[in-house]
Amino acid sequence: MKILVVPDSFKGSLTSVEVAETIKNAIEQNSKHTVTALPFADGGEGFIDAFCSFTQAVKHYYPCHNIYHNEIEGYIAVLGDTAVVECAVASGLQPRKQVMMSSSYGTGELIKFALNEGCTNIILALGGTGSCDGGAGVISALGGVFYDENYNEMSVVKSRDLNFIYGANFRNMPKNISFTYACDVENPLFGENGAAYVYAAQKGANRTQIVELDDGLKRLNAFLPNDVSTVKGAGAAGGICGGLYSIYGGDIRSGFDILSQFSSLEEKIKEADVIITGEGKTDSQTLMGKLPYKIAHLCKKYNKKCVVVSGVIENAVLGDCMISLVGDGVTEKQSIESPREILYKKVQNSLEIITK
Repeated sequence: MKILVVPDSFKGSLTSVEVAETIKNAIEQNSKHTVTALPFADGGEGFIDAFCSFTQAVKHYYPCHNIYHNEIEGYIAVLGDTAVVECAVASGLQPRKQVMMSSSYGTGELIKFALNEGCTNIILALGGTGSCDGGAGVISALGGVFYDENYNEMSVVKSRDLNFIYGANFRNMPKNISFTYACDVENPLFGENGAAYVYAAQKGANRTQIVELDDGLKRLNAFLPNDVSTVKGAGAAGGICGGLYSIYGGDIRSGFDILSQFSSLEEKIKEADVIITGEGKTDSQTLMGKLPYKIAHLCKKYNKKCVVVSGVIENAVLGDCMISLVGDGVTEKQSIESPREILYKKVQNSLEIITK
């Protein structure tokens, strides 16, 4: 039997690469089935690891800054003249959630490194960010300039600074960059469904700060070269998508679709007998279009058995069979502390169900 493993990451415990390899090992070491591991992502964390796992792309490491401007080691993936930059690498959520003090500057630094490598095509993986600055930090790192009320240059623009922008200059930014935005949300830059109102709370903003951030994103839009108020997906990654799209334009696409194209996902599903997918937590939000839902939809399209293996399963029915790490004596705390071991045993003990 041919089994294809296409999981998302188990956030907080395992990357999609680790999940795929653990499931693969559990099956191959306890049966004679053929297993193909295809780590995946939907645009957020793990996008580069997934991309590198099924292409010849190579990771390049560089010093950059996180959302609080602390120096860290970041990375990009390079494939010919194409670079993949994952916003969560430099601008990801931090344990200390103070979104007003955050900046996407580090993602701009990684884009600069990609340009220095000779890459003119940038795939920007959006998602998992801790900033809400409309990409002002990225723009600053790329040579754009924002001015305060005294027409002094604002250095590292933070999310809280957007309401104090009184001018901008984008003339010294790099030219001839082709951006593809890996984006799996359709939120606008600002408004009731925008970056601030929908996502800022989980980044540490209170109600007053959410209003302030939304006002700031609206003000930023007024100084950008092109109005992006009606662009679907402009609010992705704290508005990084909107800020860059206003200056460079580009192609806003589903991150899932981009990886599907590079990995020939549908062909692999056609060739398999059973497809295993999963994530850290499968619940009602999954049914709104997250990765396991999309995999299950493709399995139904090609009449293939779909098995969902997730850390936690709550109020969701998906695929032909669902396996949860939590349950049968395993607590959620244990599943996070020893995810590899528990995942391996769960798959090992569920082989009959998976292959039936």
